Amino acid sequence: MAYRSILVHLDDHPRTAARLDVATRLAQRFGSQVVGLYVQPSYEIYPFAAEMLPAEFVQQTVEQRLEAQRVAESAFHEAASRAGIAEPQFRAPAGDASQAAAIHARYCDLAIVGQPERDAADRAFANDLAHSLVMGSGRPVLIIPYAASVTTLGERVLVAWKDTREAARAVGDAMPFLSAASFVQAVSVALDEDEAIEEFVAERQLQAYLALHRVDATVKRIVAPDIQAGEFLLSQAADSGADLIVMGGYSHRRIRELIWGGVTRTMLRSMTVPVLMAH
Repeated sequence: MAYRSILVHLDDHPRTAARLDVATRLAQRFGSQVVGLYVQPSYEIYPFAAEMLPAEFVQQTVEQRLEAQRVAESAFHEAASRAGIAEPQFRAPAGDASQAAAIHARYCDLAIVGQPERDAADRAFANDLAHSLVMGSGRPVLIIPYAASVTTLGERVLVAWKDTREAARAVGDAMPFLSAASFVQAVSVALDEDEAIEEFVAERQLQAYLALHRVDATVKRIVAPDIQAGEFLLSQAADSGADLIVMGGYSHRRIRELIWGGVTRTMLRSMTVPVLMAH
């Protein structure tokens, strides 16, 4: 089992190079096709506004955006060539960027995006893009941290386990990593010391399922308040030397919009290693 096609988000941010490096390294490992998707925050100049602006300013803005796209495309093809990737595809879809990304990701096996940076000007866009991909593409999404270099990926894996559809989907989608890892630990966060029979059975079933795929995994239960579950998982990842976290991506509705669930939001905010999410 392998990821035969990998989509990577491209823009004019310096961290694009890190995402592209991960994408090409994974493509070499799995023999994958690579799709570079160039999408940026939309700063449209509407016709009525354009009429009030100097023509030179409008023209300069358009040219700057086109030049940024050309630079990104050139960097993408150069990286693919260095990695020996055959027939890389560069795409720059029009329209709503987050929606377009989710649609294009549906026809790939894995999507790669960057972690939203806390104080970056495009943080809201980066968060919306990651949310759209996780919740709307139907594909696993690998999120690359902005504050750490990715030297290894998938050698030591921590699975944030919960007996839910999302977590089960993430485990299945991460199988190319899990089956090749030298260490896999599934961590289940419990609210109290009393282990329900359903939790015990689910943890043993997970271990048996992974064993069927020749994944030698241990399952560990930790007790933590729900509000601290994310911090406990990150601490466990650090203690185990994990270079990849696998988890379900959760969201809930607030008025008219969907927002991240608590543990998912904590992971996005504080991750120090790549996180593979699936919904």
